[in-house]
Amino acid sequence: MAQQSKITSRPLTKALGTASILGMAIAGANMANALETDFGVEYKATAFAVENEAENPLANQSDTDDGFAHLIRLKGNFKHESGVSLVTSIELAGDRWTGDGGRNTPVGNNNNGAFNTGNKGDNVRLDLGYVQIPMGGNLLRVGRQAANWNNCFLVCDDRRDRISGIFPTQVGTVVALYDRRQDTNPLQNEDDGDMVAAGLITKAADMNIGLLWVHWLKNYEGNIATPAIEGAGTPYGGASYALQDVHLFSPYVSGNLGDAVTFAAGFNYTTNGGVDAAATENGQYFTDNSLSQYVRLGTSVGMADLDFQYIGSQDGGLISSGFDSYASVVNTNPESTASAASLYRMGGTLGLEDYDEQFIVGRVGLNLTPQFKLQASVGHLTVDNGDDDDSSMVYDLQAHYQVNDAVKTWLTAGMLSDNEVGGLSGNSLANIAGDWDENDAMAVTANLAVNF
Repeated sequence: MAQQSKITSRPLTKALGTASILGMAIAGANMANALETDFGVEYKATAFAVENEAENPLANQSDTDDGFAHLIRLKGNFKHESGVSLVTSIELAGDRWTGDGGRNTPVGNNNNGAFNTGNKGDNVRLDLGYVQIPMGGNLLRVGRQAANWNNCFLVCDDRRDRISGIFPTQVGTVVALYDRRQDTNPLQNEDDGDMVAAGLITKAADMNIGLLWVHWLKNYEGNIATPAIEGAGTPYGGASYALQDVHLFSPYVSGNLGDAVTFAAGFNYTTNGGVDAAATENGQYFTDNSLSQYVRLGTSVGMADLDFQYIGSQDGGLISSGFDSYASVVNTNPESTASAASLYRMGGTLGLEDYDEQFIVGRVGLNLTPQFKLQASVGHLTVDNGDDDDSSMVYDLQAHYQVNDAVKTWLTAGMLSDNEVGGLSGNSLANIAGDWDENDAMAVTANLAVNF
């Protein structure tokens, strides 16, 4: 009986299997018509060595640091036939190598040894994840999005939990958004960090123009230290953040001056900070007015690219760590793709009164082949804290080689001559910091990037 059942069931099983395969093929074809997909990967590896011969190092502390780090992201984008799309990126690793026992664990804690300086989390974490919905010619985006503005002068490759709208108009593209910057404790709204912004991107002649207004809401009244002392969460605008009730204006212009010269300029202006703390007596937390600005000029002569740039910050004016200073050791350290070479941060004193910085730099690039480029930069950095001032020469050499469409490599070597006023801020991969008032500070990196 069992044998007869086994024999007679084989044709039926075969028929059902064939029907299932045909059904899946038809369903797959229908899904393919309804859904477009795009997958990609991002890999970055860096080897680095930095040196700061500090005057008073800690016990057993070296004045040099060297290491390796890598960043791995998997990307997947999905678009429905309705036009609705989902953009995702998952970070599998993004940290300094720490050896057999601690691979993919940042050095010390999440504050050190990571490519991502501002949005830290588990080893496997969401990098990007937002839905984009077309609405009558406009776009609505909801979710974790990348943030860049003003040629990276305000923000550079950051990640924000955001709701944004993009509205094309006759005068340009209008952008409006809301960011939730902090929400650490339930039933404690005073720790929330809410940010709203509105901007316009337009074009005039050969110039691109951007205008942006940003406001961080004030969710707490009183001394910023009180809730933590009482055991509650720290209000947005405390030790880690400094933007409670701040208004910020960030315009820029970029384009061509004639046929041969490129031009870009922009500034950040902050005012009205609402943080109540002892530190605000000297203007910090942007409680007073502060300003920062840049101007760039560039041209090409034969195989050479020539670039000049001025960067300034007055009264602790804000400059993103990721802004390209044309030197690997000054800023050039994006929020979510940190550079181990960056040793000095301009525009990071949060509105400190009378704290002024300026950097004048020139760069020459030689395009030896379509794939291979050499760059050399020389700059002059001045730091004035209101009581004293000092300056440093900045030297930077780089070599870039595009192996193919997916692979590139580059080397950097930079130096900051000694400075008695400024302090090194380091970076999240090679967190070297402190004074460099008697000896030069240096950084060397070798890098590999794969994108496809």
